[in-house]
Amino acid sequence: MRQSLRRRLRGGAIRILLPVLSWMLAWLPWPAVEAVGRGLGRLLHLLNRRERRRMAEHIALAFPEMPVAERARLARRCAAHHGVNLAENLHLLARGLERILPRIEVTGWQHVEAARARGRPVLFVTGHCGNWELMSAVFPSRGFPVYGVGRELQHAALHEVVERFRNLLGARTIVRGDLSAARGLRAVLRGEAGLVMLIDQDTRVDGVWVPFFGRPAYTPTAAAELGLRHRMTVVPLFLIRRPDGTHESRFLPPVDLPDDITEATARLTALIEAHIRQVPEQWVWMHRRWRRRPAAEGPA
Repeated sequence: MRQSLRRRLRGGAIRILLPVLSWMLAWLPWPAVEAVGRGLGRLLHLLNRRERRRMAEHIALAFPEMPVAERARLARRCAAHHGVNLAENLHLLARGLERILPRIEVTGWQHVEAARARGRPVLFVTGHCGNWELMSAVFPSRGFPVYGVGRELQHAALHEVVERFRNLLGARTIVRGDLSAARGLRAVLRGEAGLVMLIDQDTRVDGVWVPFFGRPAYTPTAAAELGLRHRMTVVPLFLIRRPDGTHESRFLPPVDLPDDITEATARLTALIEAHIRQVPEQWVWMHRRWRRRPAAEGPA
């Protein structure tokens, strides 16, 4: 009962606070939006001791050679980065897509054109890097819509806001377990749209253990399975926030997947890890990436 009441109160707060914050941010210029976001991210990092501890533990697992003080600085930069993501997205939710497209430089689009020229479905594989929600914005403007695979968020109010933002960007979501998912997948397999999948989180889906920062991490296999089963052309994609606040949408050359699902998943995960190492503050270190451990290792 208490948990149900807490959830309703949280949902009510989301429905009230996010639109108000979005309206307030809509009136600000970009530098001010970024400043508000950085401040908000740092404040939440300071107030939430559990998340702060979790980030510190995960960064230590990934970078054991990094001095403790540098790990703390990385965690603060990460918190500020995600605060900017939130402020930026809420600003765009009120002001519209035309505010962001000029601020995203697309590199490597020739790899997408080459992939489509093969006449096979195209699968874009990525992780929660940069402001990953903005990845979808570049596709409709280039005449190639995409679907993203996701799940129903725990809080209905938050799910409504996120879906509204994704619709603004021109992205369509294939919700796992939804009956309408087959329709979106058919469009992808016919070559009418691309499919974007993020595979860098430990979620309740089928997966395998593959190396991630030198440790076994339970990783979804859906991307490798779809790619191999339907002979899809697999293109890695990452969004990077630049120091001046603009973004780069970076498409890499297509990846040839080995026939083994575990090996294919490991190859894709290695690409994501290599990218995270370039801009570690732009990944989600608060996520419990190693929350499950292989049976031979015992509990985490």
